[in-house]
Amino acid sequence: MGALKVLTFGWEMAPVMNGGLGVVCRDLTYALASKGVDMTFVVPKLPHKFKFDSFNLVNAAEYDLSEDEIKNITISTLMTPYISGTFFNYSPKGKKFDQDKDLYGFNLMLEVQRYGLIASKIAKSVEADLIHAHDWMTAFAAIEAKKVLRKPLIFHVHSTEYDRSAFNPHPTILEYETQALNFADKTIAVSQYTKNILVDKYGIDPNKIAVVHNAVNNEPKDVVSQGYRSSKEKIVLFLARMSIQKGADYLLKAAQKVVSKKRNVKFVFVGNGPMLNKLVEMAFDLGIKDNVVFAGALSHDEVDKAYRHADLFVMPSVTEPFGITPLEAMKNGTPVLISKQSGVSEVIKNCLKVDFWDIDAMASKILSILYNDTLSESLSQNGYHDVAQLTWSSQADKVLEVYQSLL
Repeated sequence: MGALKVLTFGWEMAPVMNGGLGVVCRDLTYALASKGVDMTFVVPKLPHKFKFDSFNLVNAAEYDLSEDEIKNITISTLMTPYISGTFFNYSPKGKKFDQDKDLYGFNLMLEVQRYGLIASKIAKSVEADLIHAHDWMTAFAAIEAKKVLRKPLIFHVHSTEYDRSAFNPHPTILEYETQALNFADKTIAVSQYTKNILVDKYGIDPNKIAVVHNAVNNEPKDVVSQGYRSSKEKIVLFLARMSIQKGADYLLKAAQKVVSKKRNVKFVFVGNGPMLNKLVEMAFDLGIKDNVVFAGALSHDEVDKAYRHADLFVMPSVTEPFGITPLEAMKNGTPVLISKQSGVSEVIKNCLKVDFWDIDAMASKILSILYNDTLSESLSQNGYHDVAQLTWSSQADKVLEVYQSLL
């Protein structure tokens, strides 16, 4: 028997990405390929030609649609895959498409539908034992591929529309998710937290859902030394999209309480999103503008530096299917405080945890870590070793078990 062949549909692949999904897909695909799985990974568009030695990357933008197929695409303007309230506008006639700037298309739903039609073409040209699809944007593509190949489908849920919309789901996106969940032979959820939502909100049989937590690459890195940090000013780092899901507003309220006790604390918010302007105004209204920095988006190298300069990383998410950033912070030796309403809280022990809404407890724990050197050093050292145990190799083994259960 030859190598297991898996046709995978994703929305993005690092280094070109809009969110953390591209990193997770790359690292999981590498890990599965290293275990002998023949992986073909399809993305809707890439601005440049990328080649990965261990698996085949297919750029769906290189496939053409006929005029009849294009007529079947419904033009509508919907939200981006991750940021509620932000819209893509369909391009006016005559506007030239720029792949570097318009990676995900002029219109998200047009792109989702186009991707699905091309998926059926791709499926006819490959051999596959299984189909593996990541998140709602690939739902239509995966279903169309399954119709062609008649092979088992695994739908990998990294977040739900309930998470992204703070439990006010957009009906069209919800419909795509529901169709994929019902069409799939097996579902992978990134946490028990996400599995519970799939059971409670979508009515999916819990026996059909396997939980496989995310991980981070554990290449050797020096644990951060105190030399990276200022002895005069403490830095608290937040890194996420500025959306209602991520809880930045709760952290700002906690920051006001921290600053009222210790003035030498700087809260650094990294990221962009629909809530950014509101958060800036909020910092002014709370009287802490001099203690808050909104740094915008950073590159991967800059993010690592930000972790290493921070005395504490806080993820106060209102709802978080998993949450890869605490693992990245811990890998860089940074102490971590996370909300209990997150999937990652299921797998890490050497951190502090708090309910996102309890700003008094959040402020108290921030102060404890910043001004208790013993606690800070313990979280830094033990957290680093915590993350070293959660490898993509071990998580790929769990995905392989799901594959084998369907063969």
